[in-house]
Amino acid sequence: MDRHWFVLFLLSFAPLPIWSQDYVTPDQFAFTVDTDLVYGVDTNYLGSVDTLRLDLYKPIGNSDPRRPLLVMVHGGSWLGGCKNDPAGIVPMLQQFVKRGYVVASVNYRLGWHKDDFVPGPVAGFGITPWPEAYRSFYALDSAEIKRAIFRGMQDVKGAIRWLKARAQQDSTCVDKVMVGGESAGAFIALATAFLNAPSEKPTACAALPDAPSPYGQVLNATAFECDYQAFPVDPGMLVRPDLGPVEGVLNMNGYDASVRGVASFYGGVPWEAFDLDWLQGPDTPAVYLYHQTCDGVVMHGKGKPMSTLSANCNLGAYPWHYNYPDMYGSGAIKASFDAMIAPPEHTTDFEFCVPFDPNLSLIECPRYANNGSYHFTNDHALRATHLATFLEPLASDPGSCLNTSLRNGPKDTPPRLFPQPANEVVFLTVPSPVQKVSFVDGQGRPCKEVLSPASGIDVHDLPSGPYLIMVTMGSEVRSVPCMIAH
Repeated sequence: MDRHWFVLFLLSFAPLPIWSQDYVTPDQFAFTVDTDLVYGVDTNYLGSVDTLRLDLYKPIGNSDPRRPLLVMVHGGSWLGGCKNDPAGIVPMLQQFVKRGYVVASVNYRLGWHKDDFVPGPVAGFGITPWPEAYRSFYALDSAEIKRAIFRGMQDVKGAIRWLKARAQQDSTCVDKVMVGGESAGAFIALATAFLNAPSEKPTACAALPDAPSPYGQVLNATAFECDYQAFPVDPGMLVRPDLGPVEGVLNMNGYDASVRGVASFYGGVPWEAFDLDWLQGPDTPAVYLYHQTCDGVVMHGKGKPMSTLSANCNLGAYPWHYNYPDMYGSGAIKASFDAMIAPPEHTTDFEFCVPFDPNLSLIECPRYANNGSYHFTNDHALRATHLATFLEPLASDPGSCLNTSLRNGPKDTPPRLFPQPANEVVFLTVPSPVQKVSFVDGQGRPCKEVLSPASGIDVHDLPSGPYLIMVTMGSEVRSVPCMIAH
């Protein structure tokens, strides 16, 4: 018999559920989380080695072998934040994994060089009424923020390639990858989606003169593997090298880092996005933009990050935003799209709020303090519904991933298992008829055997945990790892 692709499912299952999965309705699935998966190693702004990790959320019970993948990037001023912050990115991650997406929450290199002189009281130092962390908010120059975004973008691109390479293991589709982020992470997500050519690299990311030593009252602190800490600086840590290619150097495995959609929650882009034409072209993905219009941290229009609070509500400290670059928020990006003859597919989710009145700072500063500076996602469930609805044509596209379809797969491809994790039923695709499927638990004990299976294999009777499936095909036995979660 010629070798051919033999799919283990009953014809009565047709049409296959993989073509009709609903990725909009909330709370459909429980989920598992694989934590601290290492996707790469690189050096941070101080030249220190940073191990880059991600958490991978997988739905339980979604039988689609080509599930969409959403890669999410946390915020934190490019100084702090973490992939598992329950007050940060996690609520949005959970909204999407419960809809059936596989979701990755990535850490990336953080930090930027600090100013060498501040001509006034430093926020967070001495008697100034600010947390000590504010001492780290004084940037050396505008290039430092752009370099932080660029490093983060390189890391996320590397994470996307790493995740695409394991698409079969995660039951995802390499042609249904989206990226999103909040605040600083949204800047990185937009750069990941838009910036893909050497000509689009900002000049700030080339080699620059060494940074001077930080001012004594300024704190050279940043998060390092989710631990916020201060670092002593020696001259060898002040080098500002060329940051390398747009795509970075992580996981150059034959997959690209392209995405079909990008979601920005109160983020933006540097002016280079317009000057170097990041936003146009056939490669620009679908764009979702969320912002509160009076955001006091990332301007909805144009401005320096944190300028509203730094200039008007500094409580006597020297403003910390002066060396930040001008950035363009969601409103400015939308205006740019509106001016294009052929803009990319996009949608906006803007919430109007009363802008800050600098003539009434005594009233306005408490209002902003009591409302999170309007720099947060208001109603995660609602925003997730809006975003999921916008992405649905991409997430459920039956035309995607045909390059990895069962009937067109290479004949020497090993057995493929889906979904992962499995709940009630597990399906196999194999290159020839199967005589026997055996399950071995995590302690090496045989626990289930199915002879000549002709459909999805019932696993509801197996306890949750890791298994090795031994697939007998004639004289050949192949093994496939399997995770079962009930």
